[in-house]
Amino acid sequence: MLKESVHTVSVSEVLLLAVEEFWPIEGAKDASVWLFNFMSKFSFGKRERLTKRPQFERVMNRGRKQSIATFCTVFFLTNSLNSKRLGIIASKKTGNAVIRNQAKRKIREAFRHIKHRIEPAMDIVVISGRDLVSLPSSVLEKSIFQSFPVKR
Repeated sequence: MLKESVHTVSVSEVLLLAVEEFWPIEGAKDASVWLFNFMSKFSFGKRERLTKRPQFERVMNRGRKQSIATFCTVFFLTNSLNSKRLGIIASKKTGNAVIRNQAKRKIREAFRHIKHRIEPAMDIVVISGRDLVSLPSSVLEKSIFQSFPVKR
């Protein structure tokens, strides 16, 4: 029986091969830096959240209000932080805990997909409605996208 030699390849070698073959930017060297920069556009970190009640109240009292049918209400107010921040309110009127959590996940996901197209940095508060969970994510994303100023 012939013994086949197995060549093991490290992860960095695979990344290097992928970079050489599929690299979208000419002259760039580090795949992990490019991947991090690309993926960070679609993340939702702690700095992008409204966490305190006064932050929510400021946006809701001073900001513009946009109702999106029976799905949700969106408040938005420009900020000077140079970042987009999101706050979500899902009251018990929306449904039980499972339904409220589903609504919040859908809103966060829609925000992740459109945040890089929001033109001025702003604080956004979304109050979920009863029909939000049954709504497809693409429709929710499109509705929220059209409710405030974004790059089109």
